[in-house]
Amino acid sequence: MGTVMLVPMARRPDDAYPWERLPADDAADDGVTHAHRASWVLPAVPSSTSLARRLVRAALRDWAGSAAGEVPEVAELLVSELVANVLRHGRGEPVLTLLLRDGVLRCEVEDEARVPLRARDRSPDDDEGGRGLLIVESLSRSWGVHPTSRGKAVWFELAVPEECPA
Repeated sequence: MGTVMLVPMARRPDDAYPWERLPADDAADDGVTHAHRASWVLPAVPSSTSLARRLVRAALRDWAGSAAGEVPEVAELLVSELVANVLRHGRGEPVLTLLLRDGVLRCEVEDEARVPLRARDRSPDDDEGGRGLLIVESLSRSWGVHPTSRGKAVWFELAVPEECPA
């Protein structure tokens, strides 16, 4: 699980609505061919977890169609875990970014909190809460946290089948 550099993300204009797709919706400007990128600012309300799942599903349907296999369902689950963590423990409006290139889907959720995160230890005595990052760790090919100018971003990556046109 190595660290992966992010492609810079354009910020939303001040007059953009929350959950609106940001202007940098394709990654062609960074010199990478056959890449797709989309970002949304989500409202800091509980319903943003389901909104994030719908946005992931729609983007992957547009980009990869049925060739993505089970990736959309796994991505939806993991994104909803990250958004839920921001809503419970973070600050500000979550920013969801998806980047699909070279057979890899990278999903990132950024917030304004600077507190580092870690997966909880597995213990049968623990309650049901707090296991979202364990799920992310178990189902993704890699994941991590990095500081941003706003706070921090938690990301994960999933392999997308080769026949998927990126």
